[in-house]
Amino acid sequence: MKDSLNHRVDAYDESFVLDNTLMLQWYPKRGAELASGSSMLELGLGHGFTTAFFAQHFKPYRVIDGAPEMIRRFRSRFDLPEVDIVESWFETFETDTRYDNICMGFVLEHVDDPGFILRHFRKFLQPGGSIFVAIPNSESLHRRFGHASGLLPDMELLSDADHEFGHQRYFNLRTLTRLCEDEGYRTVTAEGILLKPITTQQMQQLALSPEILGGLLTVGIDYPELCNAILLRLQPRAGA
Repeated sequence: MKDSLNHRVDAYDESFVLDNTLMLQWYPKRGAELASGSSMLELGLGHGFTTAFFAQHFKPYRVIDGAPEMIRRFRSRFDLPEVDIVESWFETFETDTRYDNICMGFVLEHVDDPGFILRHFRKFLQPGGSIFVAIPNSESLHRRFGHASGLLPDMELLSDADHEFGHQRYFNLRTLTRLCEDEGYRTVTAEGILLKPITTQQMQQLALSPEILGGLLTVGIDYPELCNAILLRLQPRAGA
């Protein structure tokens, strides 16, 4: 299984597409604004953007990743030797520490059992703590346009790029909210990440200004059902 993670590392290397970079630099800032308390546990290193940001804003901060090569590349790319990285599968991770915030940024579309991950990590939350979940949205505006035009027959269809990144499924706002509710959570806030009306290639061809790109991120906060990705802040329901 470790090899299956390591062989996907190149997909997370330095050549990321425009919308991915925008989202990964945006949503950790939103999470920090919405978070309460000072501690954070994060699932997955990914490109390292969120880890580098959260490590400067939360104390204590810890990140879990099951791919040794991903950890090595993060250490070589970012001058952050103090970051506490635990090499572990999410499914088997254990700790006596309880955290004010837990971030599952673009994780649930990868794992075999998203419900188990939500249940497993609830026990690592401080009372009153929050879990932040970010996922790609199958019903984003550009995918809706593609479906309406006949170019995308099935909005849940995984692309070659999705498979390269190890995605196993898509969610939308309804299915993600239902999953989280079924696993004992209530949604405190639901936000969109990047209101994306056209494809990444088309956005790049337009050479949109930083101001326009910033506007797509800011306006998208209020339209999670249409955005390229969704960010939920969750808290366990009483008695769950």
